[in-house]
Amino acid sequence: MFERLKGVFAREQISEVETETTTVPLAAAMLLLEVAWADHELEERELEQVKVALESMYEIDQDQISEIIDRARLDHHDSTGVFPFTRLLNDRLDRAERKALLVHLWRVASFEGDQEHYEEHVIRKITDLLYLNHSDFIAAKREVQGTDLG
Repeated sequence: MFERLKGVFAREQISEVETETTTVPLAAAMLLLEVAWADHELEERELEQVKVALESMYEIDQDQISEIIDRARLDHHDSTGVFPFTRLLNDRLDRAERKALLVHLWRVASFEGDQEHYEEHVIRKITDLLYLNHSDFIAAKREVQGTDLG
């Protein structure tokens, strides 16, 4: 049992061999997908929004995005939580970049309609782990709701 847990933690740690261009987008993808999976379903339009988020935040091509999402989907099964990914993003992103990611998390959640409370709980937890405050949480949500209305 202990060996199995050690294996899970070892796989969850993002390899130091990987480059900056894959580790940060992979960590962001894990958070975006965590929101999409909050209701235990991954809808195609949620997945498309994850792709849009990765492309706009990191200016990477579709092949790289597909590889990152495939890796994130595989890693999700063995993941023990979002902390390793938020820690990496806190180390590598400035506050403005973390706030931009928060907006994208809300965009993924915006497809759920009345089921959004599951996603909201996950986003609230991620907001805290990204060292963002409640006003950032509300501002990002309002930005996305304003976009959806207009």
